Amino acid sequence: MTLTSTPTTLRKTPREKEADSFHAALAAVLTAGLDDALEAGDHTKAVSFINRGFAEGDPQLGCDLLCRAIEVVGPARTWTVQIAPLNHLRQRFTQQPPLD
Repeated sequence: MTLTSTPTTLRKTPREKEADSFHAALAAVLTAGLDDALEAGDHTKAVSFINRGFAEGDPQLGCDLLCRAIEVVGPARTWTVQIAPLNHLRQRFTQQPPLD
């Protein structure tokens, strides 16, 4: 008796597909913005795009953007990015200023 196995295909849920699509679009927008900022020599703006990659994307996106910046500018430039725990970011974005 010979047992054969067939590869199982994993299907993504609509929510997973939407998340993948969102992250792809976010990566494209942040990469384009980073490239424009680096081309203009605006390192403050470049750091802002890198921080957004970490905060709104995922650690890999932030790292990819940071590596891209280092490739363009070179390793001699010191890059400072801000990394905060997710719960800190959620609190910061959900706080509303008081209404006068």
